[in-house]
Amino acid sequence: MAEKLAYLLGGQLAGTRPTIESGWIDPRKQIGLSGRTVKPKLIITCGVSGAVQFVAGMKGSDYIIAINQDENAPIFDVAHLALIGDIYEIIPMLIEKIENIKKNNNSQAEFALS
Repeated sequence: MAEKLAYLLGGQLAGTRPTIESGWIDPRKQIGLSGRTVKPKLIITCGVSGAVQFVAGMKGSDYIIAINQDENAPIFDVAHLALIGDIYEIIPMLIEKIENIKKNNNSQAEFALS
């Protein structure tokens, strides 16, 4: 699901230390103090709490969208856009909206979650 979202946006999948330690993400793709520092135009964090170590690795990003069901998650302190909810509901909606925009060849279109 997250891989598909990254693909649709022309991005890459990276992760936090727990996702690396769980074997979900390649260790070379770890973001944070013990991983890499990234500065993409857009970063979408999915279920990331916002530990200081992780935030230090992505803080220079131009635009940060954070998705988390905990409205008090520290990641929202650095996010430009906070989406409070379950990633398993929000990400499929984002994918659907992006696919519809691409299908209509209107990459400049704005969309709203509904």
